[in-house]
Amino acid sequence: MRALLVLAAALAGALSGAAGTLLHQRWWGLGLALVTGVAVLAWLPPGAARVLFALGWCVPVLRGALPRPAGGYLVAADAAGWSLLAGSAVLLMAALATVRSRTSTAPDEVEDPGVRRPAT
Repeated sequence: MRALLVLAAALAGALSGAAGTLLHQRWWGLGLALVTGVAVLAWLPPGAARVLFALGWCVPVLRGALPRPAGGYLVAADAAGWSLLAGSAVLLMAALATVRSRTSTAPDEVEDPGVRRPAT
């Protein structure tokens, strides 16, 4: 079930990133894309699902910033394009910042070399 969630998150990220890339030149398209990305990221549990959603989002956005074979760009170097690129970078950084460590211990089990434990 967890693998299905991760796969669905990656697919949702790719689709919403592609939609944002195509609609970012309109003010409502850019706003809708960024708000949707943040809302879905907040809704997903921390971990692989968030990271893959953000990566799925970033791939079409970054692909749109590369030149097309016929020339031109989908993401232009204007305010809307830079906002979309910055928004996808913030989305990816937020996903990476909220990844939980699997090796963390409970607060009372923290190993501190300066604290001596009584022998049992």
